[in-house]
Amino acid sequence: MLIPPLALAVGALGLLIRGHRRVILIVAIAATILSVLAFAAQFVPGGAESCTSSTTGQTVCQSLPAVSGWDGPLPYSIAVGLVWLSVAPLLSVRIGKWWPAAASAVLQAVPQVISFGGFVDWAPALVATIAVAFAVGGARSARELPRQTPDL
Repeated sequence: MLIPPLALAVGALGLLIRGHRRVILIVAIAATILSVLAFAAQFVPGGAESCTSSTTGQTVCQSLPAVSGWDGPLPYSIAVGLVWLSVAPLLSVRIGKWWPAAASAVLQAVPQVISFGGFVDWAPALVATIAVAFAVGGARSARELPRQTPDL
């Protein structure tokens, strides 16, 4: 529940990169890469632990991937959806509008709130998405500026 407000605060630093198109593009690409890495991390041992005890008092634990604790198709669907949502910052940069990245950030925050941080690995991608929304929303390209006519 703490992740979305913290991500919003850190993502607001995207205002510092407004007007720097290449930097914004790099952050947008990083959002997608971070999301794919978060998805891949779910299959690496270390996300869960399985322990067994014997009657002699010995406890043996082994590290398991996080997906071993996922029941049914819903967590997989959410994870794939989070990866797809991380493409929205690229769309925002391409069309020069802030709202695709902002809508994506809101939708990415939903699993964080509902699962009480169960998708914490996607927090860096959420921060990058918010940063792009702030950067694109705060930047004004030459095409968007009104043309000024000289005074006669």
